[in-house]
Amino acid sequence: MDDTKDARSALPTPTEMVAYAREYLRSYFDTAEEKSPNNLPPMAQQAPYNVEICLLPNGCYAMLLNGSQEMKFKASFKNWDEIQDIVLRGVDFFIGFYPHEMRGIGDWKKRGRRDAIRDIRLMSDSELSQAAGKLSIAIEDMTRLAATNPALAEQTKEHVQLLRDIEDKLRRRGFAPVDMIATLQDLKAYKPTYEKMIIEYPDKAIMEKILDGVEELMSLQQRMDSIESRMFEVERMSAMKKPEMDQIPELKERLEKLEGHLEKVSNILHLLNSKVEKYFTQTAEAEKLAKLEVKLAETSKRIDALMEAVAKVQGKQETMGTELSKEIAKMRADLETTRKKVKRLESHFISFAKSVEE
Repeated sequence: MDDTKDARSALPTPTEMVAYAREYLRSYFDTAEEKSPNNLPPMAQQAPYNVEICLLPNGCYAMLLNGSQEMKFKASFKNWDEIQDIVLRGVDFFIGFYPHEMRGIGDWKKRGRRDAIRDIRLMSDSELSQAAGKLSIAIEDMTRLAATNPALAEQTKEHVQLLRDIEDKLRRRGFAPVDMIATLQDLKAYKPTYEKMIIEYPDKAIMEKILDGVEELMSLQQRMDSIESRMFEVERMSAMKKPEMDQIPELKERLEKLEGHLEKVSNILHLLNSKVEKYFTQTAEAEKLAKLEVKLAETSKRIDALMEAVAKVQGKQETMGTELSKEIAKMRADLETTRKKVKRLESHFISFAKSVEE
């Protein structure tokens, strides 16, 4: 894949480009209103606009603003001839952006604020803008004077409108216009640089082993969460049965121990798994493995039976008194029996693993 193809794959979508333009103008207008509400820069004064944000061949952006009745946004991709024709025909405002400065929407917001502060300072430094400010104060004084003397109101109205027009022209001329052609040439001269990122992945077999381990841990966690949630439900439903509920923590502890034993068995099985294919080729060894699987299946059925017993307890709220005691006693007996069997299986697996290694 060449650099050009890498760059094109990272191009922003039209929706993203419109979002950039919106954020830039929102930041510009908000900053202008905040910093200089009585002397807005021309771009803030003349809003709203038809806004077109264009992506240029070298990754730069050009924003074209033309006066409108309402704010409208459009995104497009243009070559240098197309954008130059538009600028020569005339636009109200033309703004250029370099891609290395505008990597995220936060950069567009910062640029809007920075441009607004720059334009406000340019206006404040201009003598014509200062004159426009003084003229604005004089117009306000004339308006207040006319309000106190109705006989002068009609005559003053025409003079005030004339002065308003002069003030507007002063403000516009007091702001140094941007050389649009020079800005376009600067954008065209920009040389993009593309960066390749190469990600090296670990061995596939290692990734599969890691994935299997994660899935097994998730399965075990879900099983434990299921048991705990059911025990909590039994506690909630049997809050009035204090003597029986006192046995619940003990039962929960036994269940946790059982899960611990099962986890140990699982670890031993994983240890043996890599050696089974190599050593278990004879019939006698295959029979032992089959018996082992049967015993594990029985243990799994025991655990499922315990979980079903807990589920049944959940639906017997009204007759919880005597039945709960019986169920708990039965569960305790089953747990004790299962625990002993699991311990025997664990001892058997450990001995068997040692014999295989020898």
